[in-house]
Amino acid sequence: MCTGSCAKCLGGTLIPLSVFGLLANILLFFPGGKVIDNNDHLSDEVWYFGGILGSGVLMIFPALVFLGLKNNDCCGCCGNEGCGKRFAMFTSTIFAVIGVLGAGYSFIVSAVSINKGPKCFMSQNSTWGYPFQDGEMGRSKPP
Repeated sequence: MCTGSCAKCLGGTLIPLSVFGLLANILLFFPGGKVIDNNDHLSDEVWYFGGILGSGVLMIFPALVFLGLKNNDCCGCCGNEGCGKRFAMFTSTIFAVIGVLGAGYSFIVSAVSINKGPKCFMSQNSTWGYPFQDGEMGRSKPP
């Protein structure tokens, strides 16, 4: 399989994954499938748009470049026929780096969110907060 066919296959795989990441982040704005009346009840990391920006927008660009890479049969520039192919591979490398940056951003936002835990209604003091943030909830305290 040549690099153009591999890139086209990779681009076709990235598009559905990008759409799933985008949709997953949008669904975080509707906890339990309900429209909430107070945005303070959403966790802070939802507003970092890890799925919309990192997995969605920054992944669509490499996917579209990879899909169009096989059709790039440029004649070249300055009389050099290989120049068009080299430029296409160079741009695909640049967009792959953009995709890696988007994946890294999404991963970091997810890791911070997992470390902090969910934002919950805490009945002991009737406020919304992060009960697992300090790691105290669920631990048995020594007598």
